[in-house]
Amino acid sequence: MKPKSLWKPRPCALALLLGALTSLGACVVVHEDAADTAKSDTVVDLAHFVPDSSRPANEPVVAAGEVVDSAPAQKPAAQLEMLSAELMIPVPGVQPSELRDTFHEPRGGGTRVHEALDIMAPRGTPVYSAAPGRVLKLHNSKDGGLMVYAADSSDQFVLMYAHLDHYADGMHDDLPLARGQVIGYVGTTGNAPANAPHLHFAIAHPANVKLWWTGEAIDPRPLLRRPASVH
Repeated sequence: MKPKSLWKPRPCALALLLGALTSLGACVVVHEDAADTAKSDTVVDLAHFVPDSSRPANEPVVAAGEVVDSAPAQKPAAQLEMLSAELMIPVPGVQPSELRDTFHEPRGGGTRVHEALDIMAPRGTPVYSAAPGRVLKLHNSKDGGLMVYAADSSDQFVLMYAHLDHYADGMHDDLPLARGQVIGYVGTTGNAPANAPHLHFAIAHPANVKLWWTGEAIDPRPLLRRPASVH
């Protein structure tokens, strides 16, 4: 996840101007020559969700000049229930009762909260797509190692899988995913201890899944009620 010290939200100049004139509110604007993605004060900055600042600075995640609402939308209980109905534990051989609550554990010497689920498994264990959807981004970061960011079928949530040993064959951005499809293999890439292979699994609810590195963190554990199965 990106350290908070590296991810301080900045005011969106366009939002301030338009807000004064038209009360449009916060926005994120990406220009063709932007060296970094502009972020408004209302973006929920997930230091736990993007491991570090290694996202390519010159790769816009939305079309040039596109305005994207960055304010997190409300997530009604019905949305979470629908997500839960789609989800399965992304690692085989693990029962819901065996998942350990790591969401609230401190990390970084107590400077942040984990806000993700660690699922221990032997190195090389297949990692399944927990829900149908599509790949948003294959990402390699200093802390998270080899990662997959994926949208669920509703395009409302981002599912993140980190510390992968390697990707499954044929993985690429925008790839449609079926629940139970192998997307990678458990490993220790990034800052995971070499003797503790595991899957770091996180869920976020962004304003727009194009902003795959943002969103409100959601505890995956209560939503994972179904063990892994291959379809």
